[in-house]
Amino acid sequence: MLAVAGRLQDDPAFGATKLNKALFLCDHLHYKRLGSAISGAVYERLPRAPAPRDVLAVRRQLIEAGEAACEERGFLGHVQQRLVPLRSPGAFSDSETEMIDQVCGILRGHAHTNVLGWQLAAEREEIPYESAFLSASTPTRAELDRAAVLAAGLGLAGSGPASSRRSRPAQSPIRRHLSWEWGRDRLAVGYPRAGEVLDGVAWACTRWPDGFHRIPGTRLHLLKTEWPIPALATWFTLEPEGCTIWAAEEISPYDPAEDGSD
Repeated sequence: MLAVAGRLQDDPAFGATKLNKALFLCDHLHYKRLGSAISGAVYERLPRAPAPRDVLAVRRQLIEAGEAACEERGFLGHVQQRLVPLRSPGAFSDSETEMIDQVCGILRGHAHTNVLGWQLAAEREEIPYESAFLSASTPTRAELDRAAVLAAGLGLAGSGPASSRRSRPAQSPIRRHLSWEWGRDRLAVGYPRAGEVLDGVAWACTRWPDGFHRIPGTRLHLLKTEWPIPALATWFTLEPEGCTIWAAEEISPYDPAEDGSD
């Protein structure tokens, strides 16, 4: 908190909400890149931003110990609560220092930066670190074409809801079992962090009311992940009883040398 606050003191948009966003991004992006968070804090969804669950208690401890102060300033019709460091934040590793610098540089001057994990979580729900792998990028033409082929083969073509029994022929069984077209075991063996990525996928699929990317003309939705590899496209449907994943596919091009890098 002291390291972030010190770097953002000259940012007119810096307040408690931006501090929370910066802490979240520093921790989650460091985890995404290197497999470990900087602070290890538990983050939850608040109305305007993700925040460490114990952020108010830590801020109070810093102020009571004389290690920080809290200043109130006006900004665009709102009252900011700005944390002001009164001591050095201490030592960080090179990768942690680089991440803090990058996040603060990106956020400086901006009032809003939303992240997918925050968008998907319910109020006060913990946002898992595995959500850092999720991508909000829109489907490409090749992915839309792939969706049409996959949906036709699975009997999921058409725009009706996946949960509607009336939309299926009476003799057609309702398919609800998890089915990885690209084997989960193969992923787990082939990629060091596949388990974390797939955990993020599973968490996301149960929290999208309609799916983040609805594929036109099918009952499929598309979820994608970002680096570190594996970069996966996950095709799924949502039903009242839960989520069915029909296929998990590697996104090309793929180079194993890129594992864990930007």
